[in-house]
Amino acid sequence: MTSPRHLPAALALAGGLVLAAMPALAQQDTAQPTGLWLTTTYPALTEKIGQDATLPLSLQNAEMPPARVDFSVSGLPSGWTWTLLGDGKAVEAAMAGPNETRALQLKLTPPDAAKPGNYAFTVAGHTDDGRTLTLPVKITLAAAEPDKLTLKPTLPALRGTPKSSFDYDVAIQNDSTEDNVVNLLSQAPPGFTATFKEQYGSNELTSLPLKAGETKTVKVSVKPPAQVAAGQYPVKVGASDAKAQGETQLVLDVTGQADLQLSTADERLSGRAEAGKEQSFKFVVANSGTAPAENVEVSANAPSGWKVTASPEKVPEIAPGDKADVSVTMTPSDKAIAGDYMVSVRAHGDGLSDSQQFRVTVTTSTVWGLAGLGTIGAAVMVLAFAVTRYGRR
Repeated sequence: MTSPRHLPAALALAGGLVLAAMPALAQQDTAQPTGLWLTTTYPALTEKIGQDATLPLSLQNAEMPPARVDFSVSGLPSGWTWTLLGDGKAVEAAMAGPNETRALQLKLTPPDAAKPGNYAFTVAGHTDDGRTLTLPVKITLAAAEPDKLTLKPTLPALRGTPKSSFDYDVAIQNDSTEDNVVNLLSQAPPGFTATFKEQYGSNELTSLPLKAGETKTVKVSVKPPAQVAAGQYPVKVGASDAKAQGETQLVLDVTGQADLQLSTADERLSGRAEAGKEQSFKFVVANSGTAPAENVEVSANAPSGWKVTASPEKVPEIAPGDKADVSVTMTPSDKAIAGDYMVSVRAHGDGLSDSQQFRVTVTTSTVWGLAGLGTIGAAVMVLAFAVTRYGRR
């Protein structure tokens, strides 16, 4: 027992010991840990029945001599198999040098008859010097969901005219545990055509390979009939394989569009006119589209010196399937020479147009013809009189 007389000395000695230990303790706290470890990022994971489970493993050597580690797995139920992979190859052991880490994968294959539930097992690593590294793992097997194909369009509805391009991007996902080749299907209204193409290509597709869990996007091009009425038209597209099928609906919102067609009343694109005189020709403007044609005018591009007018000058509206009569009056130049002339007649309105080349055969007045004949006859008579009068000398 320390006497009161020696108590200050004892306290001083104890304090010295504590102070002396403090630098060593601080150095130990800041030093890097040393040793050999077997770890995993996911010591508890869930997989669906029917799928292999893959567990990432890491063998880490920190400041230790090179170590060979042989691996084993214990605690797996009967019928389960395991394979250890290193760099994609089956291995049984791994070597880790100082400050090296070896990445491994443990592949677990449950039997076909495996039941849903929790399964615990241990991954062990054994070194040559008798050390054992243990890693407890738990895997949960969940009931497998039925195979499913899911189709999802980026834009399920598009609007346009019958001449528009209706192109839809549709993502197809293989929600199954197997790689499959799915058939591509479509159901469109009568007269509509639907084709499947690569998303960024022009090749048409009838089937599509999909890996388990993979999603691919295809382009669905739908073309309506040229004379389709305005309205909304549904188109179903789908994908199917031996175990699953899926579908989605696309919508075409087709707006009406007028379509002008120009012709003559007698369907002849030619006529006759006299130089300097008016001549009327009957033209017909028809609307074969699905929307009214508004503010339709008829004009012509004629030779220089000609005069062309249309009556009426403007047709306010031509209903779908209806037509309007337009009288086009042409007056050839009074100096026109007899012959055939081409006149371009055009019907246009609201961005639409149609044209025809109309041939006009121009004749000259008979009065001028008789005058010409008289002049020629008088010249002949003068020549004859000269020959008779003066004869040959």
